[in-house]
Order: sequence, then C-alpha cells, then structure tokens
Amino acid sequence: MDEIISENELLIYSIARKFYNVEKEDLYQAGCLGLIKAYNNYQDKSVPFSSYAYKYIFGEMYELTIKSRNIKLNKDCLKIYKNINKARSYITQVLGHEATLEDICAYLEIDIQEAEYVMRVCDDMFSLDDEMANIQVGVEGVNDDLILWEESLDTLDPLSSAVMKYRYQCDLTQKEVADILGISQVNVSRIEFKSKKKILEYISA
Repeated sequence: MDEIISENELLIYSIARKFYNVEKEDLYQAGCLGLIKAYNNYQDKSVPFSSYAYKYIFGEMYELTIKSRNIKLNKDCLKIYKNINKARSYITQVLGHEATLEDICAYLEIDIQEAEYVMRVCDDMFSLDDEMANIQVGVEGVNDDLILWEESLDTLDPLSSAVMKYRYQCDLTQKEVADILGISQVNVSRIEFKSKKKILEYISA
C-alpha cells in the first residue's frame, strides 16, 4: 500500500491545493484514506486508476473540510446570498450598468460588512460544493440543495451519515457500502430507508 500511495502522491497534493483553512498534512492523510478506499474498490480496469481515485480522494478531503469549517453555512446565510444575487441582477437592469455592492446593500437594507462576509463565505464554499456536485453527484453548476443536504446529514447519527454519503456522494452500491463499513447489505438498506425519511422531513420543515 505504501507503494500505491507513493505513486499517487502528486495526485493527492494537487487535489489538496483546491482546499483552504485546513492543515495540508491533514488533507494529505485524508487523501491517503481516499486513495486506499479507491484501491480496494477499483474493478473497472478500462478506467484509469487516477481518474477513479480522484473522486475518493476529493471526497475525503471535502468531508474533512466541511467538518473543519469554523462557521457552517446556514439557511439564513444562504437566503441573504441568494437575495444579493437577485438584487444585483435587478439593479443592473434598472441602472443599466453593473450594480455595486453599495447599491445592493442599500436596496436590501443590509450592512455592507455583513454582505461582504456572506459573499466571501458562500463563494468559497460553493467553489468546492460545485466540484463535489460535478464529481460525485453528477449535477452541473452550483447546487443550492447541496447546502441543505450537508445540513441534513448533520441530523443523522455517524453511521447513517456515512451510509448516505457513500451512497449518494460517492455513488457506491449498497454492497460496496456494506463492505467498507463492515455491516450487512440488509442493514445498509434499512439505514438508507430511515435516513431518507429523516432527510426529507428536515428539508421540508
């Protein structure tokens, strides 16, 4: 396994450069974990291993980054961010030129420092969430629902959260998830069924 890690160190470090506010050594360790998971599940030899491993490595680093964020994006923050973008579009049409942040804040009656903070946090998070969606969910463009998805996972117990992430972010089969977590496929199916109901209840609240 040390040889596999050594051969793919450049890939791990290149992916780590996409992340921020996390120690590089921690990202490297997460990347190694993703690499090992990819190696253990690699079967389709028609796909280059590096391409196959990318989503596992990125996924582990992404999960680490989510956990390491000091301030998580909540629904209120997301609402302000969406209002800012809507206001920018509306004001630009009315004024005939690109709306400034001052214009937007005056229109929304919010503090400019609050707007700057929301935009900085959301832009940073979406840059990673967008790639996560494209790599592991298969959705093109920024997916606002991914924020609710991450929040809904926080309402689950660790095992249920892991099952849902492997199933819907890593796109693994129930059997593959069972093998990784060391539980039966029947248990994976039961956990997935219950977790879906809980996630839907949270999103619909």
